[in-house]
Amino acid sequence: MTQEHKELAIQTVKGILHALHEKRYEDLPSCVDEMEWDDTEQIRACIQGTLDINGFDAFDEYGVPCTFKPQYEYHHEVMFFEYKDGSGFAADYELTSGGDLTYLTLQLEFLYENGGLKRIFHTIDPE
Repeated sequence: MTQEHKELAIQTVKGILHALHEKRYEDLPSCVDEMEWDDTEQIRACIQGTLDINGFDAFDEYGVPCTFKPQYEYHHEVMFFEYKDGSGFAADYELTSGGDLTYLTLQLEFLYENGGLKRIFHTIDPE
């Protein structure tokens, strides 16, 4: 994985987090090349339900400082996992709201394809 690939992955995460923060779930497909979880109404219901149940207003944008203690438990960065077969890599990002962990993880895949990188929205999954 090159630095350019990492930067593209981080830019993709930033775009998704911006759509989530603004609660513009219908914009999620425009942030990636493919959606494995493509029912944006189901995404809206799941995410809004999680926010409501836990008393959160909205997900944070990328880079919002953490306010919880101890902070060392949260890396506040995109975590990368390269595939052993060299086909690409996965990326996880732990979502926060108001600087607190929501215990949901954004999961993406990035596949090397035709000299580029195919960006795939996999899911938002409980930890």
